[in-house]
Amino acid sequence: MLRRLTAGPERKSGEHSRGTVAARSVLIQYWNNEGALVARDTCGAESLELSASANERVLELARNNVRRALNGESFTVPAHIDGRLFELSLRPLRTQTGQPSGAASVLVDVSDRARLEEELSERVAFERLVSGLSSHFWSIRSDEIDDGIHHALAQIGSFASVDRAYIFRFSSDGTTMINTHEWCAEGVEPQIDNLQAVPIEAVPWWTERLRKRETIHVPRVADLPEEAAGERDILEAQDILSVLVVPMVHGQSVVGFLGFDAVRAPKAWPIGDIVLLRMVGEMFVAALERKRAVELEAQLNQARSIENVARLAGGVAHDFNNLLAVVLNCSTILRRQLLDPEHIQFVDDIYESAKRAADLTRHLLQIGRRGVTEPVVLDLNTIVVGLAPLLSRTLGEHVELATELGVDVGLVRIGLPQFEQILVNLTVNARDAMLRGGKLEIRTTNEHLDDRHARRFLDVKPGPHVVLSVKDTGSGMTPEVAARAFEPFFTTKGTRGTGLGLSTVYGIVKQAGGHVALTTEPGEGTTVFVYLPLIEDATAVPSSREPERIASPLGRGETVLVVEDSASLRLLVRGVLTANRYRVVDAETPIDALSVCQRHGGAIDLLLTDVILPQMSGKELASRARDEYGIHRVLYMSGYDDDVVAHQGVLEPGTHLLQKPFLEADLLREVRRVLDGGAGAS
Repeated sequence: MLRRLTAGPERKSGEHSRGTVAARSVLIQYWNNEGALVARDTCGAESLELSASANERVLELARNNVRRALNGESFTVPAHIDGRLFELSLRPLRTQTGQPSGAASVLVDVSDRARLEEELSERVAFERLVSGLSSHFWSIRSDEIDDGIHHALAQIGSFASVDRAYIFRFSSDGTTMINTHEWCAEGVEPQIDNLQAVPIEAVPWWTERLRKRETIHVPRVADLPEEAAGERDILEAQDILSVLVVPMVHGQSVVGFLGFDAVRAPKAWPIGDIVLLRMVGEMFVAALERKRAVELEAQLNQARSIENVARLAGGVAHDFNNLLAVVLNCSTILRRQLLDPEHIQFVDDIYESAKRAADLTRHLLQIGRRGVTEPVVLDLNTIVVGLAPLLSRTLGEHVELATELGVDVGLVRIGLPQFEQILVNLTVNARDAMLRGGKLEIRTTNEHLDDRHARRFLDVKPGPHVVLSVKDTGSGMTPEVAARAFEPFFTTKGTRGTGLGLSTVYGIVKQAGGHVALTTEPGEGTTVFVYLPLIEDATAVPSSREPERIASPLGRGETVLVVEDSASLRLLVRGVLTANRYRVVDAETPIDALSVCQRHGGAIDLLLTDVILPQMSGKELASRARDEYGIHRVLYMSGYDDDVVAHQGVLEPGTHLLQKPFLEADLLREVRRVLDGGAGAS
C-alpha cells in the first residue's frame, strides 16, 4: 500500500499473491488420548521452511495446549516464530459414538493475512484522504485553488512516502508542457523552475502513452524499455528511481498529468492506489479549469465594462466634436475681426478652452478604440529616442530616465501621434507614482507570444510582437487597484487625476491590434508592457515630419458638395469654403445629396462628406456619387472610426480623411490637396 511501497524482489512464477493463504501453508499434527504425537501431515509443510529450533517450538506449543483440546475445548493461540506470525488451532477428535479419541493441531502461517489487513486499513485511510480532498475542492474558492492543490500534493506525498508530487499542463498547441505545481519532501531539491516550457519531443514515449490516456507506472526507471531511452536518461539525471504518472483529462483532451517521483528508494504502486490517484487527477483538473473559467469571466466582464463606457463616450464625443469644430473655427474667424485687446483675449480663452475640450474628447474616443488614426509603419526605437528629451522634461529633475532599446527590434503599424501619446501617458503615470524621485526605464524588444501567454488574456493572438515596457520605481499598486487600472475614469489621484491615462493607452493599443499588461507590487513599482504585432517586409516612416507651410490655400472656382447632418457645422464649412473662392452646394442626408447631384447643372469637383450619416454611410454615398454622377474626388470627415467606418474601408490607402474637430486652415489644406492630387479613393 501507500506506506509500504518499497519494491522488493519480483515474485517468481508459482508464488501466491499477497493476502491468499494456500494449502501448503498448513501443518497438521494428531495427538492420542495420552497427549502423545502420533501422526503428522506433511502436505505443504515444506513451504513453511521451519528451522529445527522452530519445529521444536511448534511442538512444545502444541504439547503445552493439547490437554485443553483433549478435555473437549476448541481454541486458537498465536505464535511468533522466525519473525513470522502463525496461528495454532487445536480441536478435540471423537469416535463415531462421540467418545474422545485424541486431538488435532493445525499450524497456519497468517503473515500474509496480517499484511493484507494492514494494507486494507491503509487503503481505507487513503480513501478517506481522497474523499476529504474531494469535499474540500468541491467548495473551494477559485482564488484558493492553487494553494489547495499545493496542500493536497503535500498530504498525498507525505502519506505515500514519495519524494516529489507535481502537476504538468500541456500547451494548447501540444508542443510543450509546463510544471505548474510541485511539492517536495524535506531535503529533496525542487525542479519546478527547471521544467518550464519543456518540449514534448524530448519525451515521445511518455507523451504517446498520455495521449492514449494510459497510466505510466515505472517501479524501476532502470528497467524502462529501449524505446524510452530518452525518458530514462532524463529521469536518471534527476536521480529518480521510480515514477508514477496519471493523465489529467478535460473534455476530450489530455491537458496535463499528475506525477509522483521516488528519489531515495524505489517504489511500486498497487492498482487500487492508482485508481484513486486518477480520481485525484480528475479532481485537480476540474478545479483548475474552474479557476481558469472564473479568470476569463472576470476579464470578459472588465472588457464589457470598458466597452460599454467606451460606446457611451464615443457617441457623446462624436456629437461633441461637431460642436467643437464650430466653436474653434468661429473663434478663429472672430479673432481676425476684433481690434480690442480685451475682446481678443476673451476669444483666445474660448479658443484654448475648446482645444482642451477637443483633447479630452480625443482621449474618450481612444478609450473606446474609436479615435481616428492614420496607421503607419514605425520603428519604436527611433520614436523613443526622438521623444526622450520631452519625456525627461515631463519627469522632472527628481526622476532619472533610462532607455534600453533592443537590437533589430521589428516594425509595428500604429498612428504616430497615438504611439507618442502612449509614451507620454505612461511617463506621466510613472512620474505621479514617484513623487519622492526614482527611476523610469523604457525598454524595447522582440518577443514571440506563445499559446501559454495568449491563454491568460482575451483576444490575444500568438505570434511575433514588439514589446515596449515602461518600468518605474514608484509606489506600485495593490491587486485591487491593478485589477481596475485600465478602467476609464478610475483614478487613485483624487481631483488631480482624470482616470483616462491608462484607459487611453488601452484603447490605442487595442485599436492597433495589440494588448497591454502590467506587473506591480505595493512599494515595488509598476511595469507596463505594451505588445504590438510585428510587421514583416515594411519600411518605417520618418519619426517626424515638417508641417506643411501652405497657409489657407484659395479655391479656383471648383464646386464642392458638402454632406453633413450637423446643421451648424455644415453652415460653417459652407461659409469657410465660400469665403475662399469655392462654389458650395450642401445637403443634410445622403438622399438629399443624391438629389442635389441630379438637380445640379454643372460638374461637382469634390464630395466632402461625413463618414457616419443617416440612411447610408459616407462610403456608400461616395460610391453612388461616383457611379451615377461621375464624382471621383472624395474627402471624408469624421470624429471617430467606429465599426461601420472600419468595415467600409475608409482608412484604406489612398483615402483622404479629415479628423474632427478641424480648424479652418486644416479644412482648406485638405480640400486643396484632394483637388490637386487627383481622384480620391471612394
